[in-house]
Formats: sequence, C-alpha cells, structure tokens
Amino acid sequence: MDIDKIDGLSRSDSIEELESDIEMMDIERAFSFAETSSAKESDSHCLDPATSQELLLKFCTDASSSFFKEWGLISHQLNSYNDFVAYGIHEAIRSLGEFHVDPEYNPSFKGSGWKYASVKFENVSVDRPTYMDQHGEICELKPKQARLQHITYSSRVTADVTTKVYLREIKKTDKYKTGREQYVDVNVISETKEKDVLVGRIPVMVKSNLCYLHGLKPEVLIRQGECPLDFGGYFLVKGAEKIFIAQENMCLRRLWVSKTPSWSVLYRHGNSKQKRVDVRIVESQKGDTLSGGKVINIYFQYASVPIWIMFFALGALSDKEIVQMIDLDPSDTNLAYILLSTIYDADEKCEGFRQGKNSIEYLDREIQSAKFPPKESVEECIDSLLFPSLRERKQKALYLGYMVKCLLLSYFGRRKVDNKDDFRNKRLGLAAELIEKEMLAHIKNAGRRMVKAIQRDLSADRILKPIECYFDGSIVTNGLARAFSTGNWCHPFKVSERISGVVATLKRTNPLQTMAHMRQTRLQVQYTGNIGNARYPNPSYWGKVCFLSTPDGENCGLVKNLAATGLVSTNLREPLLDKLTRCGMDKLDRVSPPSLSGKDKVFLNGEWVGLCEDSSRFVSELRNMRRNKLIHHQVEVKRDQPQHEVRIFSDAGRILRPLLIVENNKLCVSLEQINEFIKKGCPFQYLLDKRIVEFIGVEEEEDCLIAWGVKHLLSDEKNQPAQKYTHCELDLSFLLGLSCGMIPFANHNMARRVLFQSEKHSQQAIGFFTSNPNNRVDTLSHRLYYPQKPLFKTMLSECIGIPEFHNGQNAIVAVNVHEGYNQEDSIVMNRASLDRGMFRTEIHRSYKADIPVDDSVQRVKRKENEYFGKPINGFGKIDSLDDEGLPYIGASMKEGDIIIGRYVDSASDRSIKLKHTEKGIVQKVVLSANDENKLAVVQLRQVRTPCLGDKFSSMHGQKGVVGFIEAQENFPFTRQGIVPDIVINPHAFPTRQTAGQLLECALGKGICCTREENVKDNPKDKSKTGRKKAETPERLKYATPFSTASFDDITDQLQRYGFSRWGTERVYSGRTGEMQKSLIFIGPTFYQRLVHMAEDKMKFRNTGPVHPLTRQPVADRKRFGGVKFGEMERDCLIAHGAAANLHERLFVLSDFSHMFVCTKCSNMANVTIRTVANRRERGPFCRFCKSAEKIVKINVPYGAKLLYQELFSMGIVLRFETEPC
Repeated sequence: MDIDKIDGLSRSDSIEELESDIEMMDIERAFSFAETSSAKESDSHCLDPATSQELLLKFCTDASSSFFKEWGLISHQLNSYNDFVAYGIHEAIRSLGEFHVDPEYNPSFKGSGWKYASVKFENVSVDRPTYMDQHGEICELKPKQARLQHITYSSRVTADVTTKVYLREIKKTDKYKTGREQYVDVNVISETKEKDVLVGRIPVMVKSNLCYLHGLKPEVLIRQGECPLDFGGYFLVKGAEKIFIAQENMCLRRLWVSKTPSWSVLYRHGNSKQKRVDVRIVESQKGDTLSGGKVINIYFQYASVPIWIMFFALGALSDKEIVQMIDLDPSDTNLAYILLSTIYDADEKCEGFRQGKNSIEYLDREIQSAKFPPKESVEECIDSLLFPSLRERKQKALYLGYMVKCLLLSYFGRRKVDNKDDFRNKRLGLAAELIEKEMLAHIKNAGRRMVKAIQRDLSADRILKPIECYFDGSIVTNGLARAFSTGNWCHPFKVSERISGVVATLKRTNPLQTMAHMRQTRLQVQYTGNIGNARYPNPSYWGKVCFLSTPDGENCGLVKNLAATGLVSTNLREPLLDKLTRCGMDKLDRVSPPSLSGKDKVFLNGEWVGLCEDSSRFVSELRNMRRNKLIHHQVEVKRDQPQHEVRIFSDAGRILRPLLIVENNKLCVSLEQINEFIKKGCPFQYLLDKRIVEFIGVEEEEDCLIAWGVKHLLSDEKNQPAQKYTHCELDLSFLLGLSCGMIPFANHNMARRVLFQSEKHSQQAIGFFTSNPNNRVDTLSHRLYYPQKPLFKTMLSECIGIPEFHNGQNAIVAVNVHEGYNQEDSIVMNRASLDRGMFRTEIHRSYKADIPVDDSVQRVKRKENEYFGKPINGFGKIDSLDDEGLPYIGASMKEGDIIIGRYVDSASDRSIKLKHTEKGIVQKVVLSANDENKLAVVQLRQVRTPCLGDKFSSMHGQKGVVGFIEAQENFPFTRQGIVPDIVINPHAFPTRQTAGQLLECALGKGICCTREENVKDNPKDKSKTGRKKAETPERLKYATPFSTASFDDITDQLQRYGFSRWGTERVYSGRTGEMQKSLIFIGPTFYQRLVHMAEDKMKFRNTGPVHPLTRQPVADRKRFGGVKFGEMERDCLIAHGAAANLHERLFVLSDFSHMFVCTKCSNMANVTIRTVANRRERGPFCRFCKSAEKIVKINVPYGAKLLYQELFSMGIVLRFETEPC
C-alpha cells in the first residue's frame, strides 16, 4: 500500500475503514511508519518554551470549557442508562435463557405422555414514554406531565416470546459410537411465537436517549415549559425526582490476593459462587517442617483439593511442567520447600494421582462429598465452571499456575496484597448495572409465577392460552417503582437481602446542590463502626475523587464526590483481541509452559489472553493506536514492569480524567492548532483526534509523570533535576470536586472549613433552583430575590459557564467589633441594605391531597367515598375556599385555616389544615389526576426578610447568625462614604484559619476599582488626572485554588488604587462622626443566606397539648409542642443556683400532678368510692391499711406517679416518706 495512502488513513474519521485497510497491510511496516510519523509530528507540533504562557493558559481554559460543554457534569449517569437501553437490557433478557416447565407430580397418572414446555424471551424493544388518556388513545408522556400528575415517567418493554410444548422420551443408543447408553428424544407438539409481549415498564431517565427532551435547544425547552438549566440524569417516579448514587463495588474481573484470614488468591466470575476458585496456603495436617507446615490447596465447588492433583486433572504431564506453569525460579529455597510440601501432601492423599484418571476420580469424590455437591459431573464442572472464560484445559492449567505464582510472590513479600480501598480494585455501579440487577430479579419472580400457571394447564391437558395470560408484566413494573420509591435495592451478591442508599430523592435547594448530589459515590458497609481505612483518603483518589468533599458524621469518608473532570467509563463492546495480536501478542492457546519464562503476560479485563516479548513497545503501540482512534479512547493500558504484566481494561465503572499529552517536556500541540481551536471553538473531540488530550485511568496514571500545570513545563528551574513529564494537568483545581473547586482561595483555608462550605453551606445556600417554578409543585423550595455573581472568578466556574451555581450576593463586609452584638458567631447587618432587598428570599410550601377515582382499587378498599369541597362539620376557617374546597389565588392563610377542603359521605371532615406557625399567601392551585387518584395541590408563598437568628455564611465556612440589625446611620463609614452591609467579629479568623476570605475581600476591592469593560469600549475615557484608568490584569480576576495570583500581586493592586496594602481603611463613627483610631479591614465579600431561619425554628408555648400517657407536653413544633429541657440544661440552672426556675421548668410547667400517700404504711392511697354510714363517699383510701385516716396529699410529677403504677403492676412497691413542711 502506498505511503501517502497510509498517512491519509491515519487521519481518517472512519474507524471501520481504518481497521479494514490496516488488516490488509504489513503490520510491522505500518507501526514503524506510525512511530516515525508520530515522532515527526510531535517535533513539529510541540510548542516552543518561548510561546506565551498566557496563550497556553487561554488554551487550557478553552479546552476545559469544551470538555464540560461536550461531556457535561452528569454524563456518567446518562451514558450508563443509554448503554443499558441500547445493549444492557438485551443482554439481560438473553442471560435468562429459557423458562422450563416440568409437569406436576400426579401419582394417578400411569401413562408416559408427560407434557413439558419451554418459554423463551428474545428481540427486546423499549418504546418511548407513553400513556393512555381517558379516550383510550396512546399519547406522548412528557416529564412535565409526570411531575404534575404524580405518575412514573416510564416506557414499555416488549419482547417476542416463543412457547414450545413437547414430549420427552428416553431412547437407547450405541455407547461405543455416542459415548452414552441413552438420550432424551424431544417431540414438539406445538410451538407458538407471539410478538410485542409486555415484559414491564422501566422508568426513563430525563434527558436520556428515550426522553422527549433529549437534544432539544434551550429555546425549545422554554416553549415546552421546561428549564434549560436542567441537565437531566434523574427519574420521575410517582412525581418525585429520584437519582442513583454511584455504588463503589469490588472489581470482579481481577484476581484478589489477601492475607486475612489466611493467605489466598481468589478468582471470581460475576457473583456466581459455583464459578469461584480460591487458592490458599494452609497448614499441613502432618506439620511438615520443610515449609513450616504450609501447603497449597485449591477450593473449588466447596471442596478442598491439593493444588498438584488439580494440575494433573487439567492435563499436566509432569511435575516439571507444573513448575514451568507457575513460572518462578525453582532454585529459590523457600519456594522449593513449599512446592515439595505440596507434592508430598498430594501423594499422601491420593497415591498414583499422576497415572491415568486417578486425579479426576479423586476430584470427583471430594466434590461429591462436599457440603453442596453440584448436579453436573466432574468433567462438566471443569469445562464449564472452572475458569469459564477459558475453553481448553491447557489454558485453565496455565491460569491456575499464574494464580499460584501471585499467591507465592505475595507470601514471600515480593508482591503487595490487594488494597480494597484502592480505586484500581473498584468499579462504580451506575444505572446500567443497578437497573439490570433489579429488573432481572423481578422478571425471575414473574417467571416463577408463569411456570406454575402453565404447569397447571399442562397437567389439566388444556390448550395453552396466550403468554400474556401467564406472564404478569405488572410485577416488573410495580417492583421497579417500589424499589425507586423506597430506595431498597437488590444486594450485589446476596439474593435474600436488600440494601439502602442506592436511590435518593434529588435535592433541589439550589443548582449546585442538585449537581453535586448526582456526582456522589457511596461505599456500602455492613457496620459503620470499625471498617478499617475505608474512611481515609487513598492516593488513588488523586484527580478521580475529591479528597475534601465528604459529609461529617457516620457517612464521613464513605460518601464521596467525583472530581471536577472525573468521568466513568461505559462497557466497550469493541473486539480488541485481534488488535492486540497485531501489536505482537501471542495468544494463550499457542503458549507452551516452557515459553512463559522471560515474557510478559497480557490481561484483557482480568482474563489472561496472551504473552508479549517487549512489553514497552507493545504498550507504546497500543497507546498510539488509542491516540490514532484505532481503539476506543476509554481503553486503559497499564504496564506493570515489576510483575511483568500488561493489563488492559475496557469494562464499565472505571474513573477516567482528561490530561494533556506531553512529549520531550513539551505539549503536543502547535501554535496553529491552538489558534484554530480558540477561534473556531472546536469541540473537545478535536483534541482527542489530534493527539493533544487523552483519557487516563487509575492504573495507567501510575505509569505517568504529570506536570502540575503549563508553567511547570515552561519554567526552567535551576538546581532541580530534569523531569521527563508524560502528561500535564489542565488545571490543578480540577483535582477537587464541583463544590470545592468553586471556593475562592480554598488552598489558603483550613481543610475543615473547606469541607463545611462544600458539603453544608453551599448546599444549604438559597438560590434560584429552576426557571420554570410555575410548572412544578415541590413540597418546599426557597428562592433568592436578587442573586448575583461573585466579583472573582475561578477556573472551574468559568469553564462550566453556569453562573447559577453561585447562590448569594456581594456584600460590603467589615471586620470590626460593633458594640458587643457580634460576639462569637453573631453578625450585625445594615437595616437599610435589608430594606433595599438584600438577601430577601421567598419560601414556597406545597400542600397535597388526593381522593381515589371512581374505578380505582383504593376506592373499593375504602368504606366511604371522599370528595373535594367545603366541609360541613369542619373545624377551621373556610372563608377563602370555593365550592370545590380549594382557596382563591392571593388569599391570605394562617394557622388553623383549612387549605384543602375534603369530606366523606358521612359529612365528617377530612380536610388539610395549616399547622402551628404555618402561614402564607396562595401562590397557585393545581388540579390533576392519574389512573388512581384525583390530586389537588395548593402552594403558599411567604416573603422572608433577614431577621434576628437567621443564618448566613461566606464561601469559606465562616458561618454566623444575625445578632443585631443596626440602622445605617449608626454604622461606621469610610472617607468615600461606604457603609458596610455586614460586620463580623475579628476573632473569627485566627480560630477558623480562613485566610482565603481576607484574600477574596482584598481581590474584590481591587476588581471593584477597575473599569476594564468601559475602557475597552471607550478608549478615550480618562480620569480627572487626564490618564487612562488602569485595567486589571486577567490573572488578577481569578481566585482559583492552587493557581491564583500571588499575595504580593493582590496587595500591589490595592496599593495601585490608593488603598493600604493590607486592605484596611480609616473609618468614622456613625454616631459621633469622629475618626476612629483603629484601622478597619473592609471590602466586598460574597455571602450566602442559608435555609436555617429563625422563623422556622422559633418555638414557644404557654399551655398546649400534652401526651395522653405521660401528660407531658408533646415534642413536635407544628403540634404546638414544648421545648425539650434536658440534662445539660438542668446542669446549667443548677450551676447558676436557679433552683426556683429549675423547679418551675421541670415540674410546674411540665406534668404537675397530685398523689395521696398513707403515712402509716408509706404506700400510695387510691381515690375510691365506698359506702360510709349508709351513704356513698368519694375520697382517698389506703387498701393496705384498710383505712382513710392519716392520708396526706403531695405534689409530684405525673411521670413519678406513672412509674409507681407501672412498677406496682410488676409486683414492685415504692414507699414514700412524707413529713409536714
């Protein structure tokens, strides 16, 4: 083939054409040309160090922006679900095989015509979401309708079903020809094929390929009443938004070497216990001293067998050949001793196992005598259950030898045992794996019921009905809906157990919380107490998982967040074996035991597929193929040089991240490519195609030397050894999670404060979570009236390009003591600023009620029919209700008012009333219906202006509550007349160590002093001095962690604009007008208002409802309950000596009660009605003394009286010693 044609092929966009053409050419010649051409291309494309650093930083910013634009932040959720719909559901149904129906046992039947049946599902198809309207027509189901009607946004899953009914007859055959004496002859009586049989309905992920919103432009979404800022990735189940939390599962595609409880190496094939192979080092029964009494056994099919016998059962011819399969130096004394002990142990347990089929017979006896003997023969177990991915027994023996090698190397300290907390040994379970597992469980359940129903008809000799009469698709539909609603999911490997924490309700306080919630990962543990090092950060988190974003409490370290550029791979179905062979790999079926020495093993997704001689060249060729689009860009290639292994992974669940490719310490990009990318706005795929960027996994990153940024490549540091970098970071802040990377100067703060902001305050900050609030009926939502963007920028926030991720306002903050009102966490706020609308929010609360429709199942179960309307005998205000029992828009509602009127046939009231402290104005009323209920939703709004007790926070974890709202004229002011909006305590900084807030304030003050945009628009604009106003350098606008401007640059900028270098200013007292002696640090800071408000937590009562049993105040605030007065509060009053107050709190205002005590016997006297002098008299009477004399009345808490009565019922009597006071 012509060289020019090869060069043209290397730049072709069609992978299929490339593969077909490369197969026809000489492989060695092609790869040699690829190496020379790539070397020339790298020399011409790599940038010179003299290239402007600003241009490279601009290129990295644009490349990151294109990455987030093309891949998004929740691509792992959408890609996994799309992969399940396209391939996973077909493979799941195919894995079911056939449902076999055996005849019922009937002793009265003497004939031989037993009928059997088989049912097979195939050709699965998934429709788009639809529903049937009241006229019986099929209509499109949109997410908006599913929300408002409280129905599940789901699609029909149909399949073609083949049903066979047949007879089985045992016939004899010639054993010498066929190898068996008899066989089963199948005579098919009838065979039916039905198309489009309903299997069930599966929930559809919003914005997936099945969703009607997929690929729509923002203007189209707005016309349809949807939010253009909604990225999807969630499900709608009965109107509620549900998401999957990525589950950290153990990788089942690789060997697992461990030393607890004993040294072992485990092979797993999925979750099947029958296909597990465990090789262990155990104590010898005779305690042989050669190896310290250690021998090697294999555990297979619940049977323990010496490993040497298993090797001969797999076809090994001699001990020498087995040693060659193990591929270790036999001259090693420790190794020789343990192998000799294993051989002696095998000879003792089975004499002559090397001859004939003695080893097979011994293995058969051990397996059949095990706890759970299999139905298959030993030959079938070896062929189908022992390493099922390998077909030949020779290959199985080689793989078993590799397992022994890994075990011995670990035992002798030459190989590390596997770390369960390392992400190289984990895979993230997402929608594809989770839905498939849950769906298969419900299909099997429906299949068992189908088998029983068909069995009854076969035994009664009836003609089989259509399969829809036997297979109930509602079992699958309701089962999936129930799992999504409750969050309880199938256990990964325990069939009878279910786990929680897989599905969660999507949090919607603000857009940042919503996005961060969908990027969470979770590690399931049985007990959250002592779980080893699972809570601690692992080095494999670098760039893949944020090492700061984790909740506090019991889930600390167990719930994590993906890093900003972290991706999750999907299952690649592209065949790679032939391409590996063309790169110089010898397949395993052509490998002999003597040829193992000196070669490196090649593993594909944990399975041994071949050998290669030069692993360095082999790996470089594979990576060149990946960069040239000959193999998928998500393929991970790892060269383990100490273990002489090459591991290649293309499975799902691996975390990848993009890195810039570096050759000869230069970026593999030319100036022309940079200009083309920046000017034309090329997609991120352009960088992958041009060999500028590639995706790197956890294992492959161990082979890489990554520069921390472009400046590290361009800087020529003296007295430093030269580093040969292979890759470069796009930006160091991408190592953090989404919420962490948006914190300004996060690297200058204490880690605990960064954690508080990322996991608490940023997710509790009030913003504007959606642009279509009129088309939603959320139970509780907050909205900020005037959200603002911060003055600073971070690399992450600029690349994402979504300003709605910032939820707050820019406030002038002074660090000062204001008359003692801002002690500890308190802050003082400006009343004039609040009157102008600063931090003003609106809270919306929805109240829902439903009544069953006429033909629903719920209406049949209920004794009385329910209706919407004004209640006749209701207790509550109904002036604002119309005839349908719903309030008018704009009506003012308060505590005790009926908000939704509902009654039954007997005229009893079933209305929804506002509880204590609930009030608001009716915002909207929604009426809807589904197949089961008629729904009514009323939403109230309430304007919230900041008041005393409300909680605020900066972006640095500096939280505080409003301690005082001061008039503006009483605040200190600067010489420019600037009055602070917020005053915080100076002691907040040394204790919390948040220097980042000071830097943010200083940087923001410098940014406010510039007029860069105006200068660019009008170059003639000059100041009064006649000089053009200075512009802020681009780098002085960023507060990106790890890569921001230096402290000197920020202070120089302040000094350039006439301020003190340290950000302090001279202020004047607002009360006296005098200049204050101390300098005050003042400037703009981005502050957030949190959802914790005093009005929602205010709790008061004088008298109110009490518990009927204890007669103490109830606990619920909405039930007008009391405030809990516990042990710590009691200790405080005791320390203050406030005995009277303590007595009043715990006794008088709680459960004050009376009790009668007999002074003779010190027992309680009961109040009874008895006959005295021919008249009935009611009064205290002691049943022990049989007397009503000497009885006194005492005051006790009712809880003490109740305790006496309960102990008395158990035969325990308390005695009360009384004396007059």
